[in-house]
Amino acid sequence: MGTQDGNVVGMTKVVDHGDPSVRWNLVILSEGYQAGQLDQFHTDVQGFIANMYQAPPFDEMWCGINIYRIDVASTDSGAADPVKCGGTGYAPHTYFDGTFCGDGVIQRLLTVNDGTVHSVVNANLPQANMIMVIVNSTEYGGSGGSVATFSLAAGASEIGLHEMGHTAFGFADEYCYYQGCGIDTDRNNYTGGEPGQPNITTVTDRNTIKWANLIAPATAMPTMSNPDCTQCNNGASPVPADTVGAFEGAGYYHCGLYRGEYACRMRALGNPYCAVCQDVIRRTLAPYMASWTYGTNTIGAGQTQDWWLWWPGYPGFEGIGVQAVTPGDELQTNNLGVQQNGDGSTTYFISVVNPGNADVEFHFRGASL
Repeated sequence: MGTQDGNVVGMTKVVDHGDPSVRWNLVILSEGYQAGQLDQFHTDVQGFIANMYQAPPFDEMWCGINIYRIDVASTDSGAADPVKCGGTGYAPHTYFDGTFCGDGVIQRLLTVNDGTVHSVVNANLPQANMIMVIVNSTEYGGSGGSVATFSLAAGASEIGLHEMGHTAFGFADEYCYYQGCGIDTDRNNYTGGEPGQPNITTVTDRNTIKWANLIAPATAMPTMSNPDCTQCNNGASPVPADTVGAFEGAGYYHCGLYRGEYACRMRALGNPYCAVCQDVIRRTLAPYMASWTYGTNTIGAGQTQDWWLWWPGYPGFEGIGVQAVTPGDELQTNNLGVQQNGDGSTTYFISVVNPGNADVEFHFRGASL
């Protein structure tokens, strides 16, 4: 199996915001799609792109992103499903050797030959910042190493966005188990050093925690503790949704590691990225935005401001967003909608929130309502 089991058909730029040398470039490749199934791959890519755009903060950073599709045809369809992890034993001939049970233990761990993937991408787009592979199987799976993978199981795009969090932004898993709650026997207490990932921590001091600038003065620290470290804590949140603090249970451990919010896409699919993850994504993508100098404003501590952006055509091709002048003074944004005007133009609406304790100066696209 391997590169003799298919061929690289070609690359297409499907989201174009400029020269790849100055944009953040996402490349999506096919695995386990036969030549006659590549039209379906095109549809799957567009479905993922649509969901990615709707996942904050990508919507406000969209103008800094290019997306490329690389069609790779395989001899057979699907991915290997080893019996060792309870699979069917199916062993197709595919170009990137996609397989579930990638570590020999966890069935959902879907991997490919990363070296082969990187070779294909380097030959087509050496400026790639992020590489994803969509695997043509409806069995649930994904992974997020140097190459992110996801299958076509229900909620496929959610799997892809979760794995993108690992590969592109260095996020840890925020759930508190490895094999599963009630299955793990060695995940009670984390005793290691401070993790390098930006979204989990051992620290509960509001002044020194990684996301200190996002925590309100009245929020208790730690915000939620696990009363029984022999079990996953699936109790209800003690604080309102979207509260940033320190919630115990993360990084595959019941106790000793904390995440920034109760719910996050890195903890469970179907949730948005939490404020901590969104902060990292914004700071990662900000250098690739064409310009943030359309104007400057200051928002007071704890305040909310509404802004709009006008675009001469419909649908528009510009994103609306904000960026703090000083790194670390991060803001939250909520998209309030898009309006098609009678003259054929577009108006975008956005709400800017400063959850911190100090005024923040920011660059913006738009004008005050």
